[in-house]
Amino acid sequence: MKQRFVIALFLTCCCALLTARAQQLSTQDGIEIDLQGAKVRIPDLVLRDQDGRRVRLYSDLIKDKVVVLSFFYTSCTYTCTMQGKVFSELQSLLGERLGKSVFLISVTIDPVRDNPQRLKAWAERYKIKPGWTLVTGNEAEMSKFLVQFTGTKTGGMHLPSVFIANERKGLWTSAVGLFTPEHLLKVVNSLTPPEEQL
Repeated sequence: MKQRFVIALFLTCCCALLTARAQQLSTQDGIEIDLQGAKVRIPDLVLRDQDGRRVRLYSDLIKDKVVVLSFFYTSCTYTCTMQGKVFSELQSLLGERLGKSVFLISVTIDPVRDNPQRLKAWAERYKIKPGWTLVTGNEAEMSKFLVQFTGTKTGGMHLPSVFIANERKGLWTSAVGLFTPEHLLKVVNSLTPPEEQL
């Protein structure tokens, strides 16, 4: 019954898919997208990944890519663990496409506690592969970004939200809820040309 509800919610969200045309800004400024009529800015924040490497949110992780973006925190024991399992299965379904034509990004909403070492431990728990990046950063800067996507600043409660984009084409979709990896793959494929699905 619960699975039917989740599938129904997902299909409802898909029927109301947000297809947004991104307005290109300079790489330094990031990008501005339109989500259901709301202007959302994705800044080019300097973040740290699970290996402690410096990465830029927009220019390194999102620009010109097909991405699946979610939010989590390592001390979460319910929703985030389910999201972790779904992404872990999704990376397997993507196979060789992961890290080549499709990229997974998990952004912590608790950057104060979630340092690269904690992200690394979480990454090992879900056996993440190259192409799935976990990131943390400066709390004040991340709060400005997070409030636009999750409705809360760092450390706040959040709904399980997934954002899927073909950024090169300026196409963005989003849905709230927990979905099966197979359904997320369908949405990824709907934004990806057939030749890139091989």
